[in-house]
Amino acid sequence: MSPWFQWVMNYGQWSLQAWLETLFYWPLWGAALAIALGLCFLTVGQGFVFRLVAALMGAVIGFAWSKPVIHQLALPDFANSEQVYAVLLGIVGLSIPEAVLFLILAIPAAFACVAYLGLKNPLLGFVPAFLVGGALGLILKNHIRAFIASALGAWMLVLGILASFYRLGWISNRVLENPWAILGAIALLALSGTFFQLNFYGKKQRRARRKAEKVRLKTLAEDKAALEQKWSNYSSKDKLPKV
Repeated sequence: MSPWFQWVMNYGQWSLQAWLETLFYWPLWGAALAIALGLCFLTVGQGFVFRLVAALMGAVIGFAWSKPVIHQLALPDFANSEQVYAVLLGIVGLSIPEAVLFLILAIPAAFACVAYLGLKNPLLGFVPAFLVGGALGLILKNHIRAFIASALGAWMLVLGILASFYRLGWISNRVLENPWAILGAIALLALSGTFFQLNFYGKKQRRARRKAEKVRLKTLAEDKAALEQKWSNYSSKDKLPKV
């Protein structure tokens, strides 16, 4: 079995231990790439590189949630549909990141509502909760973008560092004896990255708004001065000559 296939198989399991064990299959160049991308996502992931994050999240949503959604809505299914939806949502995330932000809260909210209410007709709770959750996802898009990018960056950074240490022979398989400590370090980095990006981009957006407001006020002042000059010219032309 190739390392790449084993890596994919591990992430196909709902197991923290299996996910962390993927670091044993990373080549040294892959670990270095993961470290570089992790730092990028942690610091500027909310910005122009978020399309890459959205593409990955779209693929994950398509792979993990397409079957439950199809079953819940009683839609026609076909073989390997989760792979097809993973590719489609990955492309959608790359081109329209807001669509993935909509789905990130829409799908969990819909299933939570159905499970909580226990309606005979699940569509009565699924569809409204889907729309409300998606709307909240768009309203909180800046916070969600920052958190998702930071979480992915923290995961890639920590596992990339551990994988590089493993390849260099500096650590052994015993590093996974306490996986929750690794997860704690990832969570701490993710929260720090989220705070940094919200603060950084918040200041950037406030500066952009102040600049746009100054331009707007300057334009209004220039238009007002031009209008006053125009009326002044009309008034001077309409004055009667002195006798």
